[in-house]
Amino acid sequence: MDYKTIFIVDPIRNERIPLAKFLSEEIFTIMTFISPNDCFKKPDLIRCDLMVFVPRKDKNEVKHLMNIKKKFRQIPLIFLLTEDFPDINLTEIMANGFSNVYKAGNNEKVREIMLGLLAEEGLPPRTEVPHPVPITQEVRDAISPRTE
Repeated sequence: MDYKTIFIVDPIRNERIPLAKFLSEEIFTIMTFISPNDCFKKPDLIRCDLMVFVPRKDKNEVKHLMNIKKKFRQIPLIFLLTEDFPDINLTEIMANGFSNVYKAGNNEKVREIMLGLLAEEGLPPRTEVPHPVPITQEVRDAISPRTE
């Protein structure tokens, strides 16, 4: 499975960072942004596989998404609904060129949709990182339970 990149767009740092930690996995690179325009300033540097957009009144409204170039509208987009935006009209957004849009009411639903889109076959097993200092047989014998 290839590494995937997820962009989280939320102007409120106290909620953006915990969401990034909640969604983190070994095979995902997660980047956070304040506005959707920041995501694609240098699109040739990093490719986005999924965007999580948290709409906020007067800060990060859905109309800001309409400034994104048409080629980036094909990226799957998950709306994380909050008290500011308890519901969103997906058909209106799809009419503006966004083809893969989803909405989620909480972080768990975002994770479920994310894994369904980016890791259909499931997550690979976590890699075992060896201990940085090798343990000798003498030390293993000393810490193992003794049978008397």
